[in-house]
Amino acid sequence: MGSQTSLLREVVRHEARVLVADRSLLLAGLFLALLIGYALYNGLTDTRARDLAIAEVLQQDDQRIENTIAQLRRVMAGQELPDPFANPADASSVGRSMGARHTAMLSAPLAPIAFGQSDMLPGYYMVSVRSKVNFMYDSEIENPWNLFSGRFDLAFVLTYLLPLLILSVSYNLLAAEREQGTLRMLLSQPLGLPTLVFGKIAVRAGALRGIALIVPVAGWLLTRPETRAADQLVMLLIWAALVIAYGLFWFALSGLVNSLGKSSALNALILIGCWIVLVLVVPLALNLLVSAVSPAPSRTELATQTRIIASDSYTRNQDLLRTEYYHVGKPESLLPKDGRFEVPARLKAFFLMARQMDAEIQAALDRFDEQLAKQQRLVNRYGFASPAILMHEGMTVLAGTGVSRYQHFQEQVQAFHGQWREYFEPRIIEGIAITEADFETMPQWTWKEQDPGVVRSDALLRTFHMVIAAVLLTILCIGKLRRYPVV
Repeated sequence: MGSQTSLLREVVRHEARVLVADRSLLLAGLFLALLIGYALYNGLTDTRARDLAIAEVLQQDDQRIENTIAQLRRVMAGQELPDPFANPADASSVGRSMGARHTAMLSAPLAPIAFGQSDMLPGYYMVSVRSKVNFMYDSEIENPWNLFSGRFDLAFVLTYLLPLLILSVSYNLLAAEREQGTLRMLLSQPLGLPTLVFGKIAVRAGALRGIALIVPVAGWLLTRPETRAADQLVMLLIWAALVIAYGLFWFALSGLVNSLGKSSALNALILIGCWIVLVLVVPLALNLLVSAVSPAPSRTELATQTRIIASDSYTRNQDLLRTEYYHVGKPESLLPKDGRFEVPARLKAFFLMARQMDAEIQAALDRFDEQLAKQQRLVNRYGFASPAILMHEGMTVLAGTGVSRYQHFQEQVQAFHGQWREYFEPRIIEGIAITEADFETMPQWTWKEQDPGVVRSDALLRTFHMVIAAVLLTILCIGKLRRYPVV
């Protein structure tokens, strides 16, 4: 055992000198570093832009509410006549637009890892007393441009391009030695084939995985101070384990193909075929399977149901909607008296219609959300068939741009929408005027992060699956090496 260990170290030193002289590994490492650097730049730039956009939206909320309060003071002091369609004392106007609040999902510290769903789903919603259909289900994610115009991020580089670089430097571990006639000379020493193969792999794996780990971690720690927190350092370690496990899988696969005793050219063809199947074909097949077993919910159908319900609601509230704007020429009627306010009939009708719409369409929305959740469960259940799926999904989970975090955000938005409407409903129905003190008691949005334990468990489970696959391939490789045709 000790002699094989010392021989392994000797193989590593010799192989490192050969690869440095050959420069193939150096070029592959440099190319990988450039790809990672560019992908990291894209991720950091996009995350910073999203953070700035959210900060600006929230700042505009604060400014709008300050303006509304100032306008309310002028109206109550008799310095300004109220606007019939933007009255700061009218609960329907304040709850609908003048005091509406944005809900926002903050970027996770590791967000630059992967764009995930961030370029398809909104990271903030403007919540008001209107129906949630108007602000949560009005984006068309089935648009082909959104589905097919992917982004160049770190997840793409590590999931799709890193395996190609691994295969490019490891397809001929033994075939080259045999074709050059040096394999028999090497094995004339007390050197086992597994020791030789593992030594060659160790050099290549150390170089490529080192670059894949060091460059991104250095970028995050330097540009995103929040990643230095203890809990985020744990996330970084899990991400590193995920990348290492993914690299181990591809090196183990390369070792297994090398153990078959084929030529360098045939090894390259077999490995490229494996990459195509595992990275492209299997995910596509799984996507087709998921679509067949659990078809994607149609937003067109949801929109049609919404229009039907809205039409029925218009019919039920037509008496209020037909009410003339008698108060337009009588601005004094828009002033509250003894804390009471006569809400314009049409504005009250809009609120009642939104409430009825949400109540009647809730079943359809529940089916819509459940169908999306069912699709994700199928992907999680059968995703182990492709290491690329495990890798990409694991990275989006750690980046906070995966489906589960967006669902977590939307659940909070729906709960906040219920609180917002519950606060304004009695004021609109009973005609209670808005006072300056009410702005302090209105519901406030607070983002609550996902349970870190759930995130860690999800990523670790995917890592474990890839480690198991790598171990199985390694065992098969060792078994094949025992029967390897040296000549």
